[in-house]
Amino acid sequence: MNARLRLLAACTAALLGAAAHAQDHIKPGLWESTVSMKSDNPAFEQMKARLAAMPPDQRAAMAKMVPGLALGDAPSSVRVCITPEQAARAASPDNDGRCARTNLVRSGNTTTFDIACKSMTGHGTMTRISDNEYSSNATTEMTHGSQVTHMQTQSTSKFISSDCGDVKPIQTTPAK
Repeated sequence: MNARLRLLAACTAALLGAAAHAQDHIKPGLWESTVSMKSDNPAFEQMKARLAAMPPDQRAAMAKMVPGLALGDAPSSVRVCITPEQAARAASPDNDGRCARTNLVRSGNTTTFDIACKSMTGHGTMTRISDNEYSSNATTEMTHGSQVTHMQTQSTSKFISSDCGDVKPIQTTPAK
């Protein structure tokens, strides 16, 4: 997978992490997010088509290399562990301080926010369905050299268990 697509996947993961923590009351424990992504980048769409055509074992190996990357046209799922400390401070994964959330607006069960990273900007909306479920939508623009890619991401996340099992907690820094 080329560097542009790795960057695309990493930035999208950062955006989804920010959505997961954009509201208060996120329970600590194991969450599963079902994610679908669309892009105007022909290389990204070609990669999804190639991944969809791969034998299951190769596809599984690729999914392990880039967790959370939607393979083919079908949504993919990723499991995320949130520690009690992260939930208590509404922590946001931000790639070691390289991303910032701004314009955080809460209204009822919906939160909107902007995110800016070194090579990505975006806007997202998170809707808390219950203490055990939320949905999010995001639109991002990523720049890699002279290439600009627009991405649309939709996800639904559900609480699985207070025990994360063998899923390691996501890396975060305190929300600012």
